[in-house]
Amino acid sequence: MSEQTKDDRRNIAQIGRMIRSIVEVETLDQCYWVGGKVAHYHKSNLGHIYFDLVDGYSRIRCMLPERQSGNLEFDIKNHMEIEVYGDIQVYETNVQVQIIVQKAKLIDSHGLSIVSAIHQLTQEGLYPKQPKHIPSPIRRIAIITSKSSRAIGDFEKAYRLEGHKAVLTPVTWQYVTLEGNDAQKSILNGLLKLNQNSDIDIIAIIRGGGRYENLAVFDDLDIARAIATSSKFIITGIGHEKDDTLADAVADYVASTPTAVAHYIANLIITTQSQNDDSTLTETQTSQVNPQIINGLIILVGILFLIVVVLLILNFR
Repeated sequence: MSEQTKDDRRNIAQIGRMIRSIVEVETLDQCYWVGGKVAHYHKSNLGHIYFDLVDGYSRIRCMLPERQSGNLEFDIKNHMEIEVYGDIQVYETNVQVQIIVQKAKLIDSHGLSIVSAIHQLTQEGLYPKQPKHIPSPIRRIAIITSKSSRAIGDFEKAYRLEGHKAVLTPVTWQYVTLEGNDAQKSILNGLLKLNQNSDIDIIAIIRGGGRYENLAVFDDLDIARAIATSSKFIITGIGHEKDDTLADAVADYVASTPTAVAHYIANLIITTQSQNDDSTLTETQTSQVNPQIINGLIILVGILFLIVVVLLILNFR
């Protein structure tokens, strides 16, 4: 390992300025068209719009200044497939590359159908979602996924690792089709079957990451409606942290990955077990204390009675 010298030491701010300098020199006076799916949309108090453009496993941050937003022919929303045109800059504070958007165009109207679906769910009183109470105790959980999904291994490994902390709840696997023409019907049937099973307390829907088209079924309105109206507590762990689906919007809890689902459920079980143990202990202590109090009251009443009798005898004398 080479010795550090004064010349090769930098702080974060200096690194940020260095990267900014390189990027701005390489892209000087150039703008680019960049396409992707909109995620993590946010509008600041100043009217600037911030969002991510996601393309497969890649993403880049975008900023649409307030002065430019009025020039667009559509409102940018999550799930939309768009292209933006702008220059590339580096935000030094976070050392983050971002596109300063000058204009944008809609590529795929699917995003508009998602916005429409959310509006429909709102009209039906199913959105925003009102989370259900977490069942206690949790007797059994059910996992909806594909039989060949890598998410199974991720979930089982994480769930097993948590098992040293407590006796975890048994798992029922409900295998469904997650892609293709049969996916919607298969997932709906799985949800219906598990909702009719009185032994199931929590349902989790999991699948590994993939491109947008691989996750398209989770933007289906009927599946979202089935999740929103489910009698069971529903958790989603679909794709990776960057993925954002209609199913997530109506779930009772959204985990970033199948592994995160396993950790969340295990911690729920451990917490509810602890609460139930504390409740049982309190009831036991109460049942032990109550007879003592009653016996004390009986003795006190007996003493008061004797005092009254003695006073009456003295008065008659």
